[in-house]
Amino acid sequence: MQSNQKLRWGILGCGKIAAKFAEDMRISTTGIVVACAARDAERAGNFAKKYRIPIHYGDYTSLAASREVDVIYIATTHNFHEAHAVCCMQHGKHVLCEKPLAVNLAQTISMQETAQKYQVFLMEALWTAFLPAMISLKNAIQSGLIGDIRHIRADFGFKVPYDPESRLFNPALAGGSLLDIGIYPLFMATWLCGMPEKIHAVASKTPSGVDDECSILLLYPDKSSASLYASVTCHTDTTCEIFGTMGKITVPSRFHEQHSYIHSSPEQEYKITDTGILGRGYVHEIDHVYDCLKSGLTESPVMSHQFSRDLAYLMDRVRSLIDVRYPFE
Repeated sequence: MQSNQKLRWGILGCGKIAAKFAEDMRISTTGIVVACAARDAERAGNFAKKYRIPIHYGDYTSLAASREVDVIYIATTHNFHEAHAVCCMQHGKHVLCEKPLAVNLAQTISMQETAQKYQVFLMEALWTAFLPAMISLKNAIQSGLIGDIRHIRADFGFKVPYDPESRLFNPALAGGSLLDIGIYPLFMATWLCGMPEKIHAVASKTPSGVDDECSILLLYPDKSSASLYASVTCHTDTTCEIFGTMGKITVPSRFHEQHSYIHSSPEQEYKITDTGILGRGYVHEIDHVYDCLKSGLTESPVMSHQFSRDLAYLMDRVRSLIDVRYPFE
């Protein structure tokens, strides 16, 4: 692609997360949304009108086949990610797929193999990894700011009424707290500490059979650990604390979309690092996709295929421990 050429984006699925993505695209200098699609043509039309998108479709295959689109952002529910991504890639489209990339490891591998077959870009849209504050935080830790990591504590919780048909509680839609929000604390631990040696997990489950609370303990080869919690039964602080041998870093609420973090140590009460953030934060991953495609990459060096496989493996292990299985698996 030419250096001055904007990426032409399509949005597949016109729900809440797609709306946030479309809003941030307005401030991107690297891309423009040219098309959107929903299963309902009227819904797609309303979305297109609101965000001034020139083309809309009432089915997903038409978007995948469109010659006007370079890359497609998939914003449907977890259970559809594999099918929708594969369809797009089979039509030669690059794909940014909302987290989790897939419901399980088998689907994740299938999607990545399809990307390799058609030589297209595929990345899990875990936008937290591209926020300036997170990049700064990781660089600070790697430079030795807090010494060796000994423990990570992270939580993500909000309270919603139980509705067995909603995406959060319906097993047919791959519902549950783990896949929807537990992935963020799990991301932080894996991003900073790698793969654990031991995994422990407990959960409470809804009448529909999915987890509404999930607690995870990870133990690493160097004897460090992580305690993680996700819930849709109560509001939590939604913070992340990283304890090291020489100090601590705290990412305040809501840690997954933060523009700052706090460093504290015995010698220093605290120091706030504020990196700022553009828009809602999605624009940073949007521009990263542009940089990857401009460089001819089919895989992100930040959110790599291996990292997505690691996350999928860990979530599979946790679901096995808490006995949550979806009817289509």
